[in-house]
Amino acid sequence: MAAALPDWVARDAALIIAARALHTFAQGALAVLLGVYLAASGLSPFQVGLFFSLGFAGTAALSFVSALASERVGRRGLLTAYTGLAALAGVALAASGDPLVLLAVAFAGAFTGAAGNVGPTQSLEQAALAGVAPPSRRTELFALYRVAAAVAAALGALAAGLPVALQSWAGMSELASLRLVLALLVGLRLGIAVLFALLSGEVEAARERREWVNPLRLPSRRRIFTLTGLFSLDHLAGAIIVRGLLALWFSERFGLDLASLAALFFGAQVVSVASLWMAGKVAKRIGLINTMTWAHLPSALLLLGVAFSPWAWLAVALLLARSLFDQMDVPARDSYIMAVVGSHERVAMGSIHILGRSAAGTVGPTLSAGVLQAAAFSAPLVGSALLKTAYVLLLWAMFKNVRPPEERERRD
Repeated sequence: MAAALPDWVARDAALIIAARALHTFAQGALAVLLGVYLAASGLSPFQVGLFFSLGFAGTAALSFVSALASERVGRRGLLTAYTGLAALAGVALAASGDPLVLLAVAFAGAFTGAAGNVGPTQSLEQAALAGVAPPSRRTELFALYRVAAAVAAALGALAAGLPVALQSWAGMSELASLRLVLALLVGLRLGIAVLFALLSGEVEAARERREWVNPLRLPSRRRIFTLTGLFSLDHLAGAIIVRGLLALWFSERFGLDLASLAALFFGAQVVSVASLWMAGKVAKRIGLINTMTWAHLPSALLLLGVAFSPWAWLAVALLLARSLFDQMDVPARDSYIMAVVGSHERVAMGSIHILGRSAAGTVGPTLSAGVLQAAAFSAPLVGSALLKTAYVLLLWAMFKNVRPPEERERRD
């Protein structure tokens, strides 16, 4: 991984990018597999949605711990501990078919059904990356971080077809093949924990700032909580159609099998890589806020097209087109939220951001699954598109004049 990165990328940044790539490979596979696995284990569509909601709740709980304790306990220690907990939860997920156990595991392991854009380690990773990157390279570094994640998630989505191969080649049952692949993904979590343990002290907060954090007393608290509210609205829109439920929607609406779903979401991730790669270049030209807002409008319109598509081929084509815009705002957002607060506020900003997004996410999957179970199959997609449009308009109106330091310097 380090050899494939530019020379200006620090060793700690390379380790974090490699860890994120492994994480999103696992998440890319899980996002496609989990809905099918949980249904095969006997969970109803509503319980599948509840599982993903509890995963968001787990992410929120751990992110709250990060906001309070990261500057005191240390970013490296929390990164390692969270990854180890996820590995243990993965063991329980693969070993048990009891619905109550599975729902408890969802919370402990923060299994959201998303393809990797959220998680309790993300705010810690972002704060560490911002601390080891020069301001002029920060957005580019976050773009590399997201590109590596997207490529890995695409490969993970493709790997979600492995259970089908095991069923064909080894004669395994569907449930047994799914459990074997879930067990293999536990090994990736352990590898991620090793990478985090190798990080240097440069990723930590300044020594004089090693204290418990009260987010309500931070200098940038108004900005932090306002942005968190807006991003929570966006994430509620995304949580309504997390990949696990979107895969289930394609399966129920058009009868796509697991192999077809794996190929579809692999293709979507490949297209997303182009979107992420362009994000850094677009942001340098038009600014971070413009990049964050302008990419969302075509994404919302294309999602509406998916919702009303009468044919599978058209829905697939529109979903792939949407992928070109859907992730373009992500590196810009990562860079923006780290730039508009003080360096000692970065973990709090990232953690509260994820806490708010995860709290909103606890509602989305359960609501969406309830609607799906009631046979109103396209309603969640329409609702998601409308919420994303509202988010874009509010963000633009409230923050169009709040620029990061490097953009203010260029204008001056």
